[in-house]
Amino acid sequence: MKQFEWQKKDGTCLLTDGKTVLAKITAQDGAVDTFEKIEDGAWKWTRKLPAKTDTYHLGFVTASPAEYTVVPAVNYNGNGWGDSEEYVGDRFEGTPWTYEWHRVMIPACTYSETENGYAIAMMAELGDAPSCSIYKEEDGGERHELVWPEQAGPKMLGRHEWKEAYMGEMEPKDRFTAVIVAFPVDRKRHAVRKLLDFAWRYYAHPLPAPMQPEDMWRYSIAFIKSLWTLEKDGFVAFNRGLQWYKSSCFYAKRDQIKYEIGWVGQSASASNTLLYEYLRSGDKDAYEKAAACLDAWPKYTKISGIEGLVQIKFDGAPVDQTREIPIDACNLGQGAYQYFIASDLMEKCGTPRPEYVDYAMGMVNFVVDHQQPSGEFAKSWNKDGSVRQQNGTIGAFLIPAVLEAYKRTQDKKYLDSAIRAYDCYFKQFADNGFTTAGALDSYCIDKESSSPLLDAALALYKVTGDKKYVTCAEDVAWYISTWMMHYTEKFPAGTTLEEIGYDTLGITAVSTAHNAVDQYCLRDVRGFLALYELTGKKQWQERGMALWCAASQLISDGTLCIRGKVRPAGSQDEAVFQTRWGRPTLPPFNPSEWLVMWPCAFRMETLRETEDWSIFKRGVDEIENKIEK
Repeated sequence: MKQFEWQKKDGTCLLTDGKTVLAKITAQDGAVDTFEKIEDGAWKWTRKLPAKTDTYHLGFVTASPAEYTVVPAVNYNGNGWGDSEEYVGDRFEGTPWTYEWHRVMIPACTYSETENGYAIAMMAELGDAPSCSIYKEEDGGERHELVWPEQAGPKMLGRHEWKEAYMGEMEPKDRFTAVIVAFPVDRKRHAVRKLLDFAWRYYAHPLPAPMQPEDMWRYSIAFIKSLWTLEKDGFVAFNRGLQWYKSSCFYAKRDQIKYEIGWVGQSASASNTLLYEYLRSGDKDAYEKAAACLDAWPKYTKISGIEGLVQIKFDGAPVDQTREIPIDACNLGQGAYQYFIASDLMEKCGTPRPEYVDYAMGMVNFVVDHQQPSGEFAKSWNKDGSVRQQNGTIGAFLIPAVLEAYKRTQDKKYLDSAIRAYDCYFKQFADNGFTTAGALDSYCIDKESSSPLLDAALALYKVTGDKKYVTCAEDVAWYISTWMMHYTEKFPAGTTLEEIGYDTLGITAVSTAHNAVDQYCLRDVRGFLALYELTGKKQWQERGMALWCAASQLISDGTLCIRGKVRPAGSQDEAVFQTRWGRPTLPPFNPSEWLVMWPCAFRMETLRETEDWSIFKRGVDEIENKIEK
């Protein structure tokens, strides 16, 4: 570890390694700066002013230009990938962006890797409420700032819209603090893991399990069954979720864009959970509902083998707009994989369905036949099989299904396809420092697209035994961790999230366009726990269980009432607006009130693939090497 020190020279505080200057802090007349060492490479910086003030900027400038910058879950090196509304660059019309502390996954955190080979980050102390800003100075250095009072500007990102700038207020004070962390860059665009390790040990705390797994299972079975739907023409699927209808003052099934096989709707995964329940308890109703749904999709949605094109269509009458089925990497990948699993479960039930494998292989063969020479799959396709959108890490959702085809056929073309795809997507991630285009309702840098990279790395390790995939999985898990809340947010008094006691620690944000948090991290729980088993690094277990605990909040037991609305058993919000981002009809610091299928499906996948549920009963019992303040 480099030995850093703070030096004072000509009215400037310099952070150096003895030879190289990393950062410069300009002194202020009458102010006193102190640097309290937290651990090697980390300090609590306090500036005592000669008089109180109700507005202040506390910051430093890097001595070398930045090559890569991050505001965790908000801005990755200036964003700009894709076409969604987001914070682009470091300023708008000449004014630097300022972000509220709770929009960032480490309180008001800014991070930069500089040309002189160092990384440096600044963040806020818990209990404080500054905003943050990071931007390039005229001399080429990168300015990191904490800004009081809490504010956002020059405009503020909302859901598919820009809002007016926000300016808060505070009582005047004369003492301002920041936490600074510095270290050498060992891998460009991936050294941020050292900041994340520090932040976890500094801000995180033990977390109890919000609900016991046996109760989750029982309520979730009830919720899945409640979404089962038989259409007049015989088509069967699970509705995507429940929304509030003012006309009836009741949560009811969505009446538009109702069904999907493997994204929001999760019809295949939900069916498999019910099959598992039948094998577990003998619940015949669960079996009948699952079988009806699984039988319906191959019958009513056709995959044409003509020239290898996918044409998903309905037999008989013209397609109802509410029955349009998206053709995308996420739906095809999850759908194909779950149909492979459904075939196995049906065998155990004593009612074989070999046609399920044929259905899954049809999807797999389409994407393998249309794989790019680079190894990339497309993001989505039109009804005629032509590519709608090509780019994005989302294509990695197809890798586990392609690997499953290899395991069942032993045809090496599927293994080669999976490896080529993984090499392609991982190289993009390694070069860029981010992944892209996982969500179907935005096209930008995000977290969702990294989940299949984690799954696929661990699956490839199991198939090939090559330990490089464990290293790849760790790299992806660290990136996912940049989207993870490392602290418990204190919400404004009187807001819904404050009243219900929602804890943000461990929950993850969605994308650079969607700054809210959601339960998608449930997909990553098994991956993080697997990394702990493979590496012995306790923090992977802690983080994995924090993901689980955070995403297990607000599951209704049938009596949960939020904002005067009683929620059906097993239901849960898709997202939580922990910051000033959200839809115009719902104020900030509220749950989304869209009670969707997919968190339930992902949670049940984890439970049904984990024999020993004891870890889910414990929660996060300790933080190894916790930094005591």
